[in-house]
Amino acid sequence: MGSLGSLLNNPHESYILGLWGADRYLRTSSIGLSNTNVRLIKIFLEYLLERFPISRIRFRVYGVEDTSLTSGFKVSYCKGSKNVLTAYHIYVNSRPLVREFLFSLRNRNFLAKDCIYAYFAGRFDGDGSLSLDKKICRIVYGNLEDLLIDQYLLTNINTSVYEYGSARTYCMYFKKSTLSNFLEQIRPYSISGKL
Repeated sequence: MGSLGSLLNNPHESYILGLWGADRYLRTSSIGLSNTNVRLIKIFLEYLLERFPISRIRFRVYGVEDTSLTSGFKVSYCKGSKNVLTAYHIYVNSRPLVREFLFSLRNRNFLAKDCIYAYFAGRFDGDGSLSLDKKICRIVYGNLEDLLIDQYLLTNINTSVYEYGSARTYCMYFKKSTLSNFLEQIRPYSISGKL
């Protein structure tokens, strides 16, 4: 079981923190991940299984279920979804874990040095994109404050910020001069296949 602060001091858990920061599922006493990428859901599931018994973990499925993923878990089905891809919400009811994730995300400026790029790999895998020619890279954020904190963490990487007003999102774009360095740093942690 992870200790308080392990999300900030363990590269594997820092990746989980970044992934959750990108695609979080959060309620008053529930925490989890929302995504259409089964590989990312499995990574978060493995993290939860390190901390909780199967009986505590819940799935909500929007679309056609991958039974190899959800077998043995309590599953709620949401019919009538207009999603083209099946979306999964995996979560656990745990106020202590909610507090731990919220504390760690708010205090990510204290990430251990060897955990910063693991965290960004999670953010990138959850909400990042890279053009086919690998010249344009960005990570999408729901609010500017979140983006600015992350931008501050990347002291040696040049980035710019763009606001998409109609979508109410912000993007951190990586400048060409340091993009290859950023991709090289997150590559050992990223599972996205985008690199």
